[in-house]
Order: sequence, then structure tokens, then C-alpha cells
Amino acid sequence: MGYLMRHFQHAPVILIIFVAALPALTVIAQDLPPPFHALTGRAREQANALVEDHTLKRSLLIEHPIVNRPLHQFLLDRPDVGAAIARSVGIGKYTMTQVEKDRFHGRDPDGVEGDMEILYRAEGQRVYFAQGIVEGALVTLQGKMIMFQESQYRSTEQAGQWVRTQLTIYAKIENPFIAFVLKIFAPLIGGLVDPKISKAQGVVRQVNELMAQDLEETYSRIATADQLDPEDLTTLRKLMGLPDPSANQG
Repeated sequence: MGYLMRHFQHAPVILIIFVAALPALTVIAQDLPPPFHALTGRAREQANALVEDHTLKRSLLIEHPIVNRPLHQFLLDRPDVGAAIARSVGIGKYTMTQVEKDRFHGRDPDGVEGDMEILYRAEGQRVYFAQGIVEGALVTLQGKMIMFQESQYRSTEQAGQWVRTQLTIYAKIENPFIAFVLKIFAPLIGGLVDPKISKAQGVVRQVNELMAQDLEETYSRIATADQLDPEDLTTLRKLMGLPDPSANQG
């Protein structure tokens, strides 16, 4: 179990499904998060499959400061940019590559690999689907998940801008034996699941916190690390509300 937890420490959001398993719960329509009802077609089918047959369901609330709403939403929609920033400022080592619009492939140095897709986006709402593997010395775990994210923004004169995010996750471990074993330990590890999920969302959270503390210094570290392509770096700078350095040249 400790081995699985160590794998999770640096995994991107797509791999929280491998942390623990809780008994499947009966789901009634009114218990489903609002974004579920907005899904159609293939996205609705993928969500239904996991809602009706899952080994893990978790819900948690995350609250943290942000620079502004557009920047926060940009990072939610571009996990590849978030991963590059994480490497630039030393809070992560994993990579995320954009395969096509709203589709990404992630890989972690500890043998974690998977694919993620943004199934739905609206103001303050996102739905992510992911599937992947963890390759260990003794066992390879496979799984998939659907994550519903609802964000509420607020601004105060004293505290600046903040976001309050509700995450609802349904996940399934494909290996029946591993899922069964993890269920046995559920009473012992249940309290550890929420912090691990929060850590998986930690890139967006930690990057926003760094920017809120020192915007220019954080941008300087990102630019110096040269992990972002010029177009994404320019977009990031504009969303951060920083001036164009080239305007002061010549």
C-alpha cells in the first residue's frame, strides 16, 4: 500500500484513481453534480459507465487565492501548460502533452502514464475523463475516472480574489483483485484520500498561490526555465496582466 501511495505523490490529476478504493455507492439522479446533466452523446455514456460502476467515489472542497478568473480557467483548460509551469518553479516533474484540442497525454517519472480529455466546459464548470496505468516492480494497475469540477469565484478588498472548487470523482480500478484488497484497507486509508486528491489538483492551486504572492517573480522563473513555447508564454503573461518586456527595448 505504501508503494502505491509513493507512486501517487507526483502523479497528475489523471491518476488519482490508483490511490484507494471504496465500496461502490448507489447513485440517484439528484445526488449527481450539475455538470453531469449537461453531458450528451459519448461524454454522457462515459460518465454513466463510471457513475453506475465505480470502485471509488470522493468529494472534496478546495479553496485558494487566484490572480484572476481568466488565468485560473486557462490553467484548468491547459494542463500541459500547468505541467510546464510546475517543472519551471520546481513543484512537479511530470509532463503533459497536448495531443489535440482538449486531449492530453501525461507521464510521470515514477511509471505513471495516461490520457485525459476535457469532456465539458462552461462558466465555473469542467468535466474531465481520464484513464491510465501505474507500472510498478510487482504489479501494473489500470484504471479510469470521471471528475466533475464546479468553481465559485469571490473577491474581497482584504483577501483579493479566491476560488472555491467542489470536486466530485467517480473512479474504477480495472484489476478486480487489487480493487478488492484496497477495499479491505478502506477504513485505514479513507482519511488519506482527500489530501491526495487535493495534491493531484495541486498544480493549479500552487501556481495560483505563487502568482498571488509575487506575480513578477513567478513569471520571471517561468520565462527563464524556457519550458513553455513562445505563444503560450505570451498568453500567460497577458493573463497575468504583465507588460510586454520587448516594449521597453530599443
